[in-house]
Amino acid sequence: MFERLVVGILSLVGLLISVYFAAIYHRVVPNIDRYVPQFCQLEPAACATVLETPQARLFGVPNFDLGILYYTSLLGSALLSALWKQLHLMLFLGSIVTVLAGFFLSYVLVFRLRIRCTLCFVSHAVNFLIFLFLLASL
Repeated sequence: MFERLVVGILSLVGLLISVYFAAIYHRVVPNIDRYVPQFCQLEPAACATVLETPQARLFGVPNFDLGILYYTSLLGSALLSALWKQLHLMLFLGSIVTVLAGFFLSYVLVFRLRIRCTLCFVSHAVNFLIFLFLLASL
């Protein structure tokens, strides 16, 4: 039960980050200071660079869209115990993929783009914590 609660909370955080990036990308909201905490802020050009790199897509689908699907699935299964039991292994395997992708994307951010996207790193940390809690509840 505790793992489901923590995974649900972490999924909500990840979902909010993914929705924020989707809103920035689709220009629903401007990339301005009031939408994110100060420690997570990026220059508008840097945020655009991060969202428009080839690595920001998997099989042509933007990573934030995949994140919205992933976090919604996690949140739904965490809220409904029947789904949690049925989908747990699939969600755990998905969490392995997100952690591996997070390592690669962090490498690209730091060493190729030379951009310190705190919000990106927070989402990768959330994915790693979700992986740990799903592992603990196997």
